Amino acid sequence: MSHDPSVHSLRGLSAIVTGASRGIGRAIALGYAQAGADVVINHATDQPVPQEMVDLIGAHGGRAVAVQADVGNLAEHAKLVDAALAHFGRIDILVNNAAMKRKTPVLEVTEAMWDETLRVNLKGAFFLAQRVAQVMVSAGTPGRIINITSIHESKPLNNASLYAISKSGLGMVTQALALELAPHRITVNSLIPGAYLTHMNLDTMLDPARREASGKKIPLGRLGEPEDLVAAAILLASPQSDYLTGTSIKVDGGGSLR
Repeated sequence: MSHDPSVHSLRGLSAIVTGASRGIGRAIALGYAQAGADVVINHATDQPVPQEMVDLIGAHGGRAVAVQADVGNLAEHAKLVDAALAHFGRIDILVNNAAMKRKTPVLEVTEAMWDETLRVNLKGAFFLAQRVAQVMVSAGTPGRIINITSIHESKPLNNASLYAISKSGLGMVTQALALELAPHRITVNSLIPGAYLTHMNLDTMLDPARREASGKKIPLGRLGEPEDLVAAAILLASPQSDYLTGTSIKVDGGGSLR
């Protein structure tokens, strides 16, 4: 928990962060907690409870609860919403970060692969945002929804077409929700990471030489770390972003410029 939260305080706010037990989701959850927010840490059903995160946040005076839920299963969304309301009494922020990426050539993609990828990356994100927005509207409070997309929402990814397709759809979800939820004072924006050192990409980045070569292709000279996304995630969740909605912020070291 090394991010300095002094610029944008989230004190008194409550956040749900999906896919938060590792990688980008973990970094955002810890950053939010340090900025003063209460956090629901969502982790997948096949992952252990991230108790060390809960303990770390508690040691710094914050409040967090870990909730195991498959975001692609709409029936399990209630577990996340109910946990936030039961423990913190409100929901102010949702970060749709949970995603899966399957490495499969186009000629080998099956209907089951299509359904599973879009179930988690697109369908789950849309309907969780809908459910959280319903709570916000019912409470009459403003809210923040932040979708973590990818530079591949507009740039195809070799042998991972379903991931790129789902992220492209999530980009449109951001805009569609932003338009309709604006009258309720709910802003919807997205963050666009580029090449990051996360668990999702470890299989291609284990070789140090390959990591270095990939970093040199990025204008700022290195691959992204999960913590690089935290400041932008805090900005979009903070009261200072009241007039930002329907927009996307690239946090890619300039990678999309090439």
